[in-house]
Amino acid sequence: MDASLHGVWPVVLAVQLGVLLAALDSTIVGTAMPTIIATLGGVQLYPWLFSAYMLASTAVMPIFGGLSDRLGRKGPFLAGVGIFCAGSLVAGAAPSMLALIVGRAVQGIGAGGILALALIIFGDLFPGPRRGQMQAFITMVWGIASIVGPLLGGVIVDQWSWRWVFYINPPLGAVVVLLVLAGLRETAPASAGRRLDLAGSAVFLVGVTALLFLFLQPGAAGRAGLLAPGRLGAALVGLACLAAFVRIERTSPDPLLALTLFRELPFVVGCVAGFFSGAAMFGALVHVPILVQWGRGTDATTAGLTLMTMSGGWSFGGLVAGQLVNLLGFWWLSVLGMAAMTVGYLALAVRPDAGWTFLLLAGGGIGIGMGLSSITLIVAVQTLIRREQRGIATSAVLFFRNIGATLGVAVMGAALTARLGVELAGLGEGVRTLPAPLAAALVAGMGVVFWLGTGATLLGLLAALFLPRATPLSAARVTGQAIG
Repeated sequence: MDASLHGVWPVVLAVQLGVLLAALDSTIVGTAMPTIIATLGGVQLYPWLFSAYMLASTAVMPIFGGLSDRLGRKGPFLAGVGIFCAGSLVAGAAPSMLALIVGRAVQGIGAGGILALALIIFGDLFPGPRRGQMQAFITMVWGIASIVGPLLGGVIVDQWSWRWVFYINPPLGAVVVLLVLAGLRETAPASAGRRLDLAGSAVFLVGVTALLFLFLQPGAAGRAGLLAPGRLGAALVGLACLAAFVRIERTSPDPLLALTLFRELPFVVGCVAGFFSGAAMFGALVHVPILVQWGRGTDATTAGLTLMTMSGGWSFGGLVAGQLVNLLGFWWLSVLGMAAMTVGYLALAVRPDAGWTFLLLAGGGIGIGMGLSSITLIVAVQTLIRREQRGIATSAVLFFRNIGATLGVAVMGAALTARLGVELAGLGEGVRTLPAPLAAALVAGMGVVFWLGTGATLLGLLAALFLPRATPLSAARVTGQAIG
Protein backbone atom coordinates (compact mmCIF):
# COMPACT_ATOMS: atom_id res chain seq x y z
CA MET A 1 0.00 0.00 0.00
CA ASP A 2 1.46 3.37 -0.97
CA ALA A 3 1.72 6.06 1.64
CA SER A 4 -0.25 8.43 -0.52
CA LEU A 5 -3.44 6.37 -0.22
CA HIS A 6 -6.28 7.89 1.73
CA GLY A 7 -6.32 7.13 5.44
CA VAL A 8 -2.71 6.05 5.90
CA TRP A 9 -1.55 8.99 7.97
CA PRO A 10 -4.19 8.58 10.69
CA VAL A 11 -2.94 5.00 10.94
CA VAL A 12 0.66 6.22 11.17
CA LEU A 13 -0.39 8.55 13.99
CA ALA A 14 -2.27 5.73 15.73
CA VAL A 15 0.67 3.35 15.52
CA GLN A 16 3.06 6.03 16.77
CA LEU A 17 0.78 6.81 19.71
CA GLY A 18 0.60 3.11 20.50
CA VAL A 19 4.38 2.85 20.48
CA LEU A 20 4.51 5.98 22.65
CA LEU A 21 2.30 4.27 25.23
CA ALA A 22 4.65 1.30 25.54
CA ALA A 23 7.81 3.42 25.31
CA LEU A 24 6.73 5.87 28.00
CA ASP A 25 5.90 3.04 30.35
CA SER A 26 9.38 1.61 29.90
CA THR A 27 11.03 4.88 30.95
CA ILE A 28 8.57 6.60 33.26
CA VAL A 29 8.34 3.89 35.94
CA GLY A 30 12.02 4.02 36.84
CA THR A 31 11.65 7.57 38.16
CA ALA A 32 8.62 6.65 40.25
CA MET A 33 10.08 3.43 41.66
CA PRO A 34 11.55 4.78 44.94
CA THR A 35 8.22 6.48 45.74
CA ILE A 36 6.29 3.32 44.86
CA ILE A 37 8.52 1.27 47.17
CA ALA A 38 8.05 3.81 49.95
CA THR A 39 4.26 3.66 49.56
CA LEU A 40 3.65 -0.05 49.00
CA GLY A 41 6.67 -1.63 50.68
CA GLY A 42 7.92 -4.92 49.21
CA VAL A 43 11.43 -3.65 48.49
CA GLN A 44 12.69 -7.20 47.88
CA LEU A 45 10.20 -7.55 45.01
CA TYR A 46 10.96 -4.26 43.25
CA PRO A 47 13.08 -5.79 40.41
CA TRP A 48 9.94 -7.66 39.31
CA LEU A 49 8.24 -4.35 38.44
CA PHE A 50 10.59 -4.20 35.49
CA SER A 51 11.27 -7.89 34.95
CA ALA A 52 7.60 -8.93 34.77
CA TYR A 53 6.91 -6.24 32.16
CA MET A 54 9.92 -7.13 30.02
CA LEU A 55 9.46 -10.87 30.29
CA ALA A 56 5.78 -10.73 29.32
CA SER A 57 6.32 -8.35 26.41
CA THR A 58 9.24 -10.37 25.05
CA ALA A 59 7.49 -13.74 25.24
CA VAL A 60 4.33 -12.64 23.42
CA MET A 61 5.96 -10.80 20.49
CA PRO A 62 6.23 -13.84 18.21
CA ILE A 63 2.74 -14.97 19.20
CA PHE A 64 1.21 -11.63 18.21
CA GLY A 65 3.19 -11.74 14.98
CA GLY A 66 1.85 -15.20 14.15
CA LEU A 67 -1.71 -14.21 15.02
CA SER A 68 -1.49 -11.18 12.74
CA ASP A 69 -0.56 -13.45 9.81
CA ARG A 70 -3.73 -15.45 10.40
CA LEU A 71 -6.23 -12.92 11.76
CA GLY A 72 -4.96 -9.72 10.15
CA ARG A 73 -3.15 -6.74 11.69
CA LYS A 74 -6.04 -4.68 13.04
CA GLY A 75 -7.51 -7.16 15.54
CA PRO A 76 -4.25 -8.16 17.28
CA PHE A 77 -3.07 -4.53 17.41
CA LEU A 78 -6.30 -3.38 19.03
CA ALA A 79 -6.11 -6.35 21.41
CA GLY A 80 -2.59 -5.27 22.41
CA VAL A 81 -3.76 -1.73 23.13
CA GLY A 82 -6.74 -2.99 25.13
CA ILE A 83 -4.64 -5.39 27.21
CA PHE A 84 -2.08 -2.69 27.89
CA CYS A 85 -4.73 -0.25 29.11
CA ALA A 86 -6.34 -2.92 31.31
CA GLY A 87 -2.97 -3.63 32.89
CA SER A 88 -2.49 0.10 33.47
CA LEU A 89 -5.73 0.26 35.43
CA VAL A 90 -4.70 -2.73 37.55
CA ALA A 91 -1.28 -1.20 38.23
CA GLY A 92 -2.68 2.24 39.06
CA ALA A 93 -5.16 0.82 41.59
CA ALA A 94 -2.70 -1.70 43.10
CA PRO A 95 -2.93 -1.93 46.91
CA SER A 96 0.32 -3.90 47.23
CA MET A 97 3.60 -4.52 45.43
CA LEU A 98 2.41 -7.97 44.33
CA ALA A 99 -0.75 -6.53 42.76
CA LEU A 100 1.34 -3.89 41.01
CA ILE A 101 3.61 -6.60 39.58
CA VAL A 102 0.53 -8.40 38.21
CA GLY A 103 -0.61 -5.18 36.55
CA ARG A 104 2.85 -4.66 35.08
CA ALA A 105 2.83 -8.18 33.63
CA VAL A 106 -0.53 -7.54 31.96
CA GLN A 107 0.84 -4.25 30.62
CA GLY A 108 3.82 -6.15 29.25
CA ILE A 109 1.59 -8.54 27.30
CA GLY A 110 -0.14 -5.59 25.66
CA ALA A 111 3.13 -3.75 25.02
CA GLY A 112 4.60 -6.79 23.29
CA GLY A 113 1.65 -6.85 20.91
CA ILE A 114 1.83 -3.11 20.27
CA LEU A 115 5.55 -3.08 19.49
CA ALA A 116 5.50 -6.19 17.31
CA LEU A 117 2.47 -5.05 15.31
CA ALA A 118 3.83 -1.52 14.91
CA LEU A 119 6.83 -2.85 12.98
CA ILE A 120 4.63 -5.22 10.95
CA ILE A 121 2.04 -2.57 10.04
CA PHE A 122 4.71 -0.09 8.96
CA GLY A 123 6.37 -2.84 6.94
CA ASP A 124 3.05 -3.43 5.14
CA LEU A 125 2.27 0.22 4.53
CA PHE A 126 5.72 1.36 3.42
CA PRO A 127 7.57 -1.25 1.33
CA GLY A 128 10.92 -0.73 -0.38
CA PRO A 129 13.14 2.28 0.31
CA ARG A 130 10.52 4.11 2.36
CA ARG A 131 10.29 1.29 4.88
CA GLY A 132 13.54 2.22 6.61
CA GLN A 133 12.61 5.89 6.66
CA MET A 134 9.31 5.20 8.34
CA GLN A 135 10.77 2.69 10.80
CA ALA A 136 13.03 5.56 11.86
CA PHE A 137 9.90 7.34 13.09
CA ILE A 138 9.46 4.54 15.62
CA THR A 139 13.01 5.18 16.81
CA MET A 140 12.13 8.87 17.07
CA VAL A 141 9.12 8.04 19.24
CA TRP A 142 11.36 6.01 21.53
CA GLY A 143 13.74 8.97 21.67
CA ILE A 144 10.95 11.37 22.63
CA ALA A 145 9.70 8.94 25.27
CA SER A 146 13.24 8.46 26.57
CA ILE A 147 13.65 12.20 27.07
CA VAL A 148 10.14 13.08 28.23
CA GLY A 149 9.35 9.92 30.20
CA PRO A 150 11.77 10.24 33.13
CA LEU A 151 11.04 13.95 33.58
CA LEU A 152 7.29 13.45 33.20
CA GLY A 153 7.43 10.64 35.73
CA GLY A 154 9.20 12.87 38.22
CA VAL A 155 6.70 15.69 37.78
CA ILE A 156 3.72 13.34 38.13
CA VAL A 157 5.13 11.78 41.28
CA ASP A 158 6.08 15.10 42.88
CA GLN A 159 2.93 17.03 41.92
CA TRP A 160 0.19 14.40 41.95
CA SER A 161 0.58 10.69 42.70
CA TRP A 162 2.63 7.83 41.32
CA ARG A 163 -0.65 6.12 40.41
CA TRP A 164 -1.19 8.64 37.61
CA VAL A 165 1.91 7.24 35.93
CA PHE A 166 -0.43 4.39 34.95
CA TYR A 167 -3.78 6.18 34.81
CA ILE A 168 -2.66 8.42 31.92
CA ASN A 169 -2.54 5.41 29.57
CA PRO A 170 -6.24 4.51 29.02
CA PRO A 171 -7.25 7.93 27.57
CA LEU A 172 -4.36 7.77 25.09
CA GLY A 173 -5.26 4.17 24.31
CA ALA A 174 -8.82 5.21 23.46
CA VAL A 175 -7.49 7.69 20.89
CA VAL A 176 -5.34 4.96 19.33
CA VAL A 177 -8.32 2.60 19.06
CA LEU A 178 -10.52 5.23 17.38
CA LEU A 179 -7.82 6.12 14.82
CA VAL A 180 -7.14 2.48 13.96
CA LEU A 181 -10.82 1.64 13.58
CA ALA A 182 -11.33 4.65 11.33
CA GLY A 183 -8.23 4.42 9.17
CA LEU A 184 -6.51 1.03 9.03
CA ARG A 185 -7.23 -1.05 5.93
CA GLU A 186 -6.21 -4.67 6.34
CA THR A 187 -2.81 -5.42 4.80
CA ALA A 188 -2.09 -8.92 6.09
CA PRO A 189 -1.27 -11.66 3.55
CA ALA A 190 -3.46 -14.73 3.25
CA SER A 191 -2.71 -17.37 5.88
CA ALA A 192 -0.13 -19.93 4.82
CA GLY A 193 -1.49 -22.49 7.29
CA ARG A 194 1.58 -22.34 9.53
CA ARG A 195 1.20 -23.63 13.07
CA LEU A 196 1.90 -21.31 15.96
CA ASP A 197 4.66 -22.65 18.20
CA LEU A 198 2.62 -22.28 21.39
CA ALA A 199 4.40 -25.17 23.12
CA GLY A 200 7.81 -23.59 22.54
CA SER A 201 6.58 -20.20 23.75
CA ALA A 202 5.06 -21.71 26.90
CA VAL A 203 8.07 -23.74 28.01
CA PHE A 204 10.43 -20.87 27.31
CA LEU A 205 8.32 -18.49 29.39
CA VAL A 206 8.21 -20.96 32.29
CA GLY A 207 11.93 -21.64 32.02
CA VAL A 208 13.01 -18.01 32.03
CA THR A 209 10.56 -17.17 34.83
CA ALA A 210 12.00 -19.99 36.93
CA LEU A 211 15.55 -18.76 36.36
CA LEU A 212 14.50 -15.24 37.30
CA PHE A 213 13.00 -16.62 40.51
CA LEU A 214 16.37 -18.25 41.16
CA PHE A 215 18.06 -14.85 41.06
CA LEU A 216 15.36 -12.91 42.90
CA GLN A 217 14.38 -15.38 45.61
CA PRO A 218 15.41 -13.95 49.00
CA GLY A 219 17.54 -16.26 51.05
CA ALA A 220 20.55 -16.63 53.25
CA ALA A 221 23.91 -15.65 51.88
CA GLY A 222 26.58 -18.18 51.11
CA ARG A 223 26.35 -21.82 50.15
CA ALA A 224 23.30 -22.48 52.33
CA GLY A 225 21.35 -19.78 50.52
CA LEU A 226 22.37 -21.01 47.08
CA LEU A 227 21.36 -24.59 47.95
CA ALA A 228 18.00 -23.63 49.47
CA PRO A 229 15.14 -25.86 48.19
CA GLY A 230 13.40 -22.94 46.47
CA ARG A 231 16.52 -21.99 44.54
CA LEU A 232 17.34 -25.56 43.55
CA GLY A 233 13.78 -26.18 42.42
CA ALA A 234 13.76 -23.02 40.32
CA ALA A 235 17.07 -23.99 38.72
CA LEU A 236 15.87 -27.47 37.84
CA VAL A 237 12.56 -26.26 36.40
CA GLY A 238 14.29 -23.54 34.41
CA LEU A 239 16.94 -25.80 32.92
CA ALA A 240 14.43 -28.55 32.14
CA CYS A 241 12.09 -26.13 30.37
CA LEU A 242 14.87 -24.57 28.35
CA ALA A 243 16.09 -28.03 27.31
CA ALA A 244 12.54 -28.88 26.27
CA PHE A 245 12.39 -25.62 24.35
CA VAL A 246 15.46 -26.56 22.31
CA ARG A 247 13.94 -29.98 21.54
CA ILE A 248 10.62 -28.46 20.50
CA GLU A 249 12.31 -25.90 18.26
CA ARG A 250 14.31 -28.60 16.48
CA THR A 251 11.17 -30.48 15.47
CA SER A 252 8.70 -27.63 14.98
CA PRO A 253 7.76 -26.87 11.35
CA ASP A 254 7.46 -23.19 12.26
CA PRO A 255 9.67 -22.63 15.31
CA LEU A 256 9.54 -19.63 17.60
CA LEU A 257 13.30 -19.30 17.06
CA ALA A 258 15.02 -21.05 14.14
CA LEU A 259 18.05 -22.77 15.69
CA THR A 260 19.84 -22.94 12.33
CA LEU A 261 20.42 -19.21 12.62
CA PHE A 262 22.99 -19.88 15.33
CA ARG A 263 25.32 -21.12 12.60
CA GLU A 264 25.51 -17.55 11.27
CA LEU A 265 28.26 -15.53 13.02
CA PRO A 266 26.66 -12.07 12.52
CA PHE A 267 23.45 -13.36 14.06
CA VAL A 268 25.27 -14.85 17.06
CA VAL A 269 27.22 -11.62 17.58
CA GLY A 270 24.02 -9.59 17.36
CA CYS A 271 22.29 -11.77 19.95
CA VAL A 272 25.23 -11.91 22.38
CA ALA A 273 26.17 -8.24 22.16
CA GLY A 274 22.49 -7.27 22.28
CA PHE A 275 21.97 -9.45 25.37
CA PHE A 276 24.78 -7.85 27.36
CA SER A 277 24.12 -4.30 26.19
CA GLY A 278 20.46 -4.69 27.15
CA ALA A 279 21.44 -6.01 30.58
CA ALA A 280 23.74 -3.04 31.16
CA MET A 281 21.49 -0.32 29.78
CA PHE A 282 18.29 -1.28 31.55
CA GLY A 283 20.18 -2.07 34.73
CA ALA A 284 21.35 1.54 34.75
CA LEU A 285 17.89 2.90 33.90
CA VAL A 286 16.44 1.10 36.94
CA HIS A 287 19.19 1.67 39.51
CA VAL A 288 20.49 5.18 38.83
CA PRO A 289 17.20 6.80 40.01
CA ILE A 290 17.44 4.83 43.26
CA LEU A 291 21.02 6.04 43.71
CA VAL A 292 20.07 9.65 43.03
CA GLN A 293 16.98 9.70 45.25
CA TRP A 294 17.98 7.51 48.18
CA GLY A 295 21.75 7.86 47.98
CA ARG A 296 21.67 11.62 47.36
CA GLY A 297 18.37 12.49 49.08
CA THR A 298 16.94 14.28 46.02
CA ASP A 299 13.40 14.31 44.64
CA ALA A 300 11.92 12.31 41.80
CA THR A 301 12.19 15.20 39.32
CA THR A 302 15.95 15.39 39.82
CA ALA A 303 16.20 11.64 39.30
CA GLY A 304 14.23 12.06 36.07
CA LEU A 305 16.69 14.69 34.84
CA THR A 306 19.53 12.28 35.55
CA LEU A 307 17.87 9.59 33.46
CA MET A 308 17.36 12.01 30.57
CA THR A 309 21.04 11.98 29.70
CA MET A 310 21.04 8.19 29.43
CA SER A 311 17.80 7.78 27.53
CA GLY A 312 18.34 10.88 25.43
CA GLY A 313 21.86 9.70 24.66
CA TRP A 314 20.39 6.39 23.47
CA SER A 315 18.17 8.22 21.00
CA PHE A 316 21.00 10.50 19.84
CA GLY A 317 23.42 7.60 19.43
CA GLY A 318 20.85 5.70 17.38
CA LEU A 319 20.30 8.64 15.03
CA VAL A 320 24.06 9.07 14.59
CA ALA A 321 24.50 5.35 13.89
CA GLY A 322 21.80 5.48 11.23
CA GLN A 323 23.65 8.28 9.46
CA LEU A 324 27.17 6.84 9.76
CA VAL A 325 26.71 3.09 9.29
CA ASN A 326 27.22 3.33 5.52
CA LEU A 327 30.45 5.27 6.09
CA LEU A 328 32.05 3.54 9.10
CA GLY A 329 30.51 0.09 8.86
CA PHE A 330 29.22 -2.40 11.39
CA TRP A 331 32.48 -3.20 13.21
CA TRP A 332 33.55 0.32 14.07
CA LEU A 333 30.17 1.59 15.22
CA SER A 334 29.34 -1.46 17.32
CA VAL A 335 32.78 -1.51 18.94
CA LEU A 336 32.70 2.24 19.60
CA GLY A 337 29.24 1.88 21.11
CA MET A 338 30.15 -0.94 23.46
CA ALA A 339 33.39 0.84 24.41
CA ALA A 340 31.43 3.99 25.32
CA MET A 341 29.10 1.92 27.49
CA THR A 342 32.09 0.31 29.20
CA VAL A 343 33.71 3.66 29.97
CA GLY A 344 30.47 5.08 31.34
CA TYR A 345 29.82 2.06 33.55
CA LEU A 346 33.41 1.98 34.74
CA ALA A 347 33.08 5.60 35.83
CA LEU A 348 29.94 4.78 37.83
CA ALA A 349 31.56 1.72 39.40
CA VAL A 350 34.67 3.61 40.48
CA ARG A 351 32.82 6.70 41.71
CA PRO A 352 29.25 5.86 42.77
CA ASP A 353 29.60 8.66 45.33
CA ALA A 354 30.46 11.30 42.71
CA GLY A 355 28.47 14.48 42.18
CA TRP A 356 25.40 14.90 40.03
CA THR A 357 27.29 16.34 37.04
CA PHE A 358 29.57 13.30 37.00
CA LEU A 359 26.53 11.00 37.03
CA LEU A 360 25.01 12.94 34.14
CA LEU A 361 28.16 12.57 32.01
CA ALA A 362 28.64 8.88 32.81
CA GLY A 363 24.98 8.12 32.12
CA GLY A 364 25.15 10.05 28.86
CA GLY A 365 28.12 7.95 27.75
CA ILE A 366 26.21 4.76 28.49
CA GLY A 367 23.19 5.98 26.54
CA ILE A 368 25.13 7.13 23.48
CA GLY A 369 27.01 3.83 23.42
CA MET A 370 23.74 1.89 23.58
CA GLY A 371 22.33 3.88 20.68
CA LEU A 372 25.41 3.35 18.53
CA SER A 373 25.57 -0.38 19.15
CA SER A 374 21.87 -1.31 19.17
CA ILE A 375 20.99 0.25 15.82
CA THR A 376 24.19 -1.03 14.22
CA LEU A 377 23.60 -4.60 15.38
CA ILE A 378 20.09 -4.63 13.94
CA VAL A 379 21.23 -3.24 10.58
CA ALA A 380 24.16 -5.69 10.49
CA VAL A 381 21.92 -8.71 11.05
CA GLN A 382 19.34 -7.51 8.53
CA THR A 383 22.09 -6.97 5.92
CA LEU A 384 24.31 -10.01 6.50
CA ILE A 385 21.64 -12.68 7.03
CA ARG A 386 19.80 -14.15 4.05
CA ARG A 387 16.72 -12.20 3.01
CA GLU A 388 14.33 -15.10 3.69
CA GLN A 389 15.54 -15.19 7.32
CA ARG A 390 15.69 -11.45 7.89
CA GLY A 391 12.46 -11.15 9.83
CA ILE A 392 13.22 -14.08 12.14
CA ALA A 393 16.77 -12.84 12.73
CA THR A 394 15.70 -9.27 13.50
CA SER A 395 13.04 -10.33 16.00
CA ALA A 396 15.46 -12.76 17.64
CA VAL A 397 18.06 -10.04 18.25
CA LEU A 398 15.39 -7.88 19.86
CA PHE A 399 14.22 -10.92 21.82
CA PHE A 400 17.68 -11.58 23.28
CA ARG A 401 18.18 -7.91 24.06
CA ASN A 402 14.95 -7.91 26.06
CA ILE A 403 15.89 -11.13 27.85
CA GLY A 404 19.27 -9.59 28.67
CA ALA A 405 17.53 -6.51 30.04
CA THR A 406 15.23 -8.66 32.17
CA LEU A 407 18.02 -10.82 33.58
CA GLY A 408 20.34 -7.84 34.00
CA VAL A 409 17.88 -5.98 36.18
CA ALA A 410 17.18 -9.20 38.09
CA VAL A 411 20.85 -9.93 38.80
CA MET A 412 21.68 -6.33 39.73
CA GLY A 413 18.58 -6.06 41.90
CA ALA A 414 19.44 -9.35 43.63
CA ALA A 415 22.97 -8.08 44.32
CA LEU A 416 21.61 -4.89 45.88
CA THR A 417 18.87 -6.48 47.95
CA ALA A 418 21.28 -9.17 49.16
CA ARG A 419 23.37 -6.41 50.75
CA LEU A 420 20.65 -4.02 51.88
CA GLY A 421 17.33 -5.85 51.68
CA VAL A 422 16.92 -6.34 55.42
CA GLU A 423 17.76 -2.72 56.26
CA LEU A 424 15.51 -1.30 53.55
CA ALA A 425 12.66 -3.66 54.42
CA GLY A 426 12.77 -2.35 57.98
CA LEU A 427 11.90 1.19 56.91
CA GLY A 428 8.39 2.40 57.58
CA GLU A 429 5.98 3.15 54.75
CA GLY A 430 6.16 6.71 53.43
CA VAL A 431 9.92 7.07 54.03
CA ARG A 432 11.49 8.82 51.04
CA THR A 433 14.91 9.68 52.45
CA LEU A 434 17.30 7.26 54.13
CA PRO A 435 19.24 7.80 57.35
CA ALA A 436 22.80 8.89 56.58
CA PRO A 437 24.47 5.53 57.45
CA LEU A 438 21.99 3.58 55.33
CA ALA A 439 22.34 6.06 52.46
CA ALA A 440 26.12 5.58 52.53
CA ALA A 441 25.65 1.80 52.53
CA LEU A 442 23.30 2.12 49.56
CA VAL A 443 25.91 4.11 47.61
CA ALA A 444 28.52 1.43 48.34
CA GLY A 445 26.08 -1.28 47.29
CA MET A 446 25.43 0.56 44.04
CA GLY A 447 29.16 0.37 43.36
CA VAL A 448 28.85 -3.43 43.31
CA VAL A 449 25.83 -3.17 40.98
CA PHE A 450 27.78 -0.96 38.57
CA TRP A 451 30.75 -3.35 38.54
CA LEU A 452 28.32 -6.04 37.37
CA GLY A 453 27.22 -3.68 34.61
CA THR A 454 30.84 -3.04 33.66
CA GLY A 455 31.36 -6.78 33.26
CA ALA A 456 28.31 -7.01 31.01
CA THR A 457 29.55 -4.21 28.74
CA LEU A 458 32.99 -5.81 28.47
CA LEU A 459 31.42 -9.08 27.35
CA GLY A 460 29.35 -7.19 24.81
CA LEU A 461 32.48 -5.42 23.56
CA LEU A 462 34.24 -8.75 23.15
CA ALA A 463 31.33 -10.09 21.10
CA ALA A 464 31.24 -6.98 18.89
CA LEU A 465 34.86 -7.55 17.88
CA PHE A 466 33.71 -10.53 15.82
CA LEU A 467 31.47 -8.51 13.50
CA PRO A 468 32.75 -8.27 9.92
CA ARG A 469 34.32 -5.03 8.74
CA ALA A 470 31.60 -4.33 6.21
CA THR A 471 29.01 -1.66 5.49
CA PRO A 472 25.46 -2.13 4.20
CA LEU A 473 26.65 -0.97 0.78
CA SER A 474 29.66 -3.29 0.54
CA ALA A 475 27.71 -6.27 1.90
CA ALA A 476 24.96 -5.70 -0.67
CA ARG A 477 27.49 -5.62 -3.49
CA VAL A 478 29.08 -8.88 -2.31
CA THR A 479 25.82 -10.77 -1.72
CA GLY A 480 23.83 -9.17 -4.50
CA GLN A 481 21.09 -8.13 -2.06
CA ALA A 482 19.07 -5.01 -2.53
CA ILE A 483 19.38 -2.41 0.17
CA GLY A 484 16.21 -1.53 2.01
